[in-house]
Amino acid sequence: MSHEHSAPLGSSFSPLALTPRRSVNRRAFLRAGAVAVGLPFLEGLPARSAWAADNPPVFSLFIVAACGVVGSKFFPSATGPLTSSGLAGQAGKATSVLSPHAENLLFVRGINFPMNGATNCGHAQGLCQSLTAAPAGDGGKTAYSQGISVDMVIAKAVNDAGVDPLTLYAGNRMNGYIAERISFKGAGAGQVRSADDNPYTLYSRLVGLTGGSGGTPGEPVAAELLASRRSVNDLVRDELKSLMSLSGLSQDDKLRLQQHFDAIRDTEVTMGEMAAACSQDGLAVSKLDALKSGLAFKSDGMIEDVAKLHLELVALAFACNYNRVATLQHGDGTDQTKYSVPSNANLGWPFHHLSHRVQSDGQVGSNSTAEQAHAEIDVLRMETLRHGLDQFKARGLLDKSFVMWTNHVADGPSHSFKNVPTIIAGNGGGYLKQGAYVDAGNVTNNRLFNTLISAAVRDKSEWTENFGKGSGSGGIDALKA
Repeated sequence: MSHEHSAPLGSSFSPLALTPRRSVNRRAFLRAGAVAVGLPFLEGLPARSAWAADNPPVFSLFIVAACGVVGSKFFPSATGPLTSSGLAGQAGKATSVLSPHAENLLFVRGINFPMNGATNCGHAQGLCQSLTAAPAGDGGKTAYSQGISVDMVIAKAVNDAGVDPLTLYAGNRMNGYIAERISFKGAGAGQVRSADDNPYTLYSRLVGLTGGSGGTPGEPVAAELLASRRSVNDLVRDELKSLMSLSGLSQDDKLRLQQHFDAIRDTEVTMGEMAAACSQDGLAVSKLDALKSGLAFKSDGMIEDVAKLHLELVALAFACNYNRVATLQHGDGTDQTKYSVPSNANLGWPFHHLSHRVQSDGQVGSNSTAEQAHAEIDVLRMETLRHGLDQFKARGLLDKSFVMWTNHVADGPSHSFKNVPTIIAGNGGGYLKQGAYVDAGNVTNNRLFNTLISAAVRDKSEWTENFGKGSGSGGIDALKA
């Protein structure tokens, strides 16, 4: 199904009613109709918005796809600079469809998972390692992580009150074999976190229908202010003048009061960009509304449409500063989707069988038509990623975030954990290199995540620990700007 959009971003928009995740002084209020503005008095100024120009946030999205890629038809033929024309000219390479975003892309080869190879189900064990950089335990339905996942580490560092990251799933959870296996909490034997497969769940929270993750309903005043482009100060100006003229107000209190309202004005100016981006424009609203009564998942390629909706919503959630971290599992461990790509027209095989090159969940074959069908599916997956990057760009997020795309195995037939394909989009606030295809040097993914954690948390703290387990420590210099 195609995605229609209500209006291009930056045009007239329908603002969302969201409650910013920051502490506000609730002891005293200045009221003008329905608007309430906390006064500082002796309690100091309120926390500045995370979007303040002097303390910019970095938003982090981790995508893990399933069933590997056809390596010879995925990345460009050689490492080096990436340009739109150069990438578009890589005929037969799946990533060529990302050419409009070449200047914001970082392709990475030479990333390995901690386990040398599968000891049970490679699909399940690969999922468990993909964001934990820790060996998996068991396999199949009982596979588990032996460490916390990177999204949880970042969320604990950057989200107010340690709010958990958004955890999303594009796939058929009724498949009954592996389901979600990428986000884990706790150290040691990490506990898998449940993911939302229906995009409407997050959509309803973002538009204030069900409230935020803490159950707090959307704040109508926020919508009023965004819709009118008025300042809070404009709404309470008369009351401010009256307060400032009170004879009993000390000079220190008057100064503090003026500083408070100056801070509000300053924050509003820096949030101007956010106000335009934090709207429902760009969402496939009718598609989302159609999922209100539930998600009846079909194995006919619907998975790509669901993934696109999830990506639209993550971009919106980041633009609204609703959450700074998200994960998306794109596909089931043993994916039964029957893609209608040209080379699968006569075969009619599910993706998992195509990835094995034989009609089997356990055997490995060499059917060349199945391999070509897999390569065509890789192109579809990259088109879905491009759709998400289009959303990030439209909302002005590519210099405030990074999107990491990887797979749970390097390729389908071998289920290898070596040279797992890795794509990073967005410069993470200027921390990450862009417009390049680099070789990380055959390192384990713990070093990849050390680099990304450093980019994601630096407005809050400096990352000095070593994440996960692997053959080395520290980050990867080749990824840094």
